[in-house]
Amino acid sequence: MKSQGSRRLLTFRLDQERRQRLRARLAREGRTMSEVVTHGLRQYVQAARHRDGAGGLGVPVLPERMAARLRELRSSGRSELLSGTLAGLTEAGWPLRSLAEGLGVSRQAVQARVRRLARAGHRNPLRDPAVPCEPPPPFPQRRVASASGLRPHVTIKIDHTLRVSAHRAAADEGSSLTQVVEAILDGYLRHGMADRDQAPEAGYSRRRTRIIRQASTASTGRSPSKSP
Repeated sequence: MKSQGSRRLLTFRLDQERRQRLRARLAREGRTMSEVVTHGLRQYVQAARHRDGAGGLGVPVLPERMAARLRELRSSGRSELLSGTLAGLTEAGWPLRSLAEGLGVSRQAVQARVRRLARAGHRNPLRDPAVPCEPPPPFPQRRVASASGLRPHVTIKIDHTLRVSAHRAAADEGSSLTQVVEAILDGYLRHGMADRDQAPEAGYSRRRTRIIRQASTASTGRSPSKSP
């Protein structure tokens, strides 16, 4: 995903078969892909805000022993060791929100530490052996790149603020914005445009299920079955 300056464009990859099916449905209903994606992202962001208000459901909680150790590193001033450990946990798949809540800081603070370490060029940063950098329990994660190669790009116009909000919500739950857009388009192919007054948690639940299925099939090397 990327934006292109002030033009407010959103670029993502879409396989040819899905693109053809979308074109056919969009033509029948007199809609545009930008309209469908924008509507879906608004519901997605609304659902993420609703989820935050309900206590951050769907995000793995860092074990208290690990969280306590991270807080100890922070309070004792061992900044380099803390940053390296956070980077290791991030690489293992822990979302920023889990690390931030365990450490008692903002997501931005955790992200800043990890990014500073990356910019410094440390290939093997120091990591605390008392904090095992193991993957979190199963939750929606970024899909592994396909071995069959890259899919063609699709570019649509989108409000920049909406794009930023959707990207932040996806990152918080360990997903990519591409996965979210694919789930929205899959939902449109199956059910059409969702009602605008739909309860946010209902729409999010279906998208979350699809994202989990996509992550699962990617890890096994199988392609998800498509509805006729």
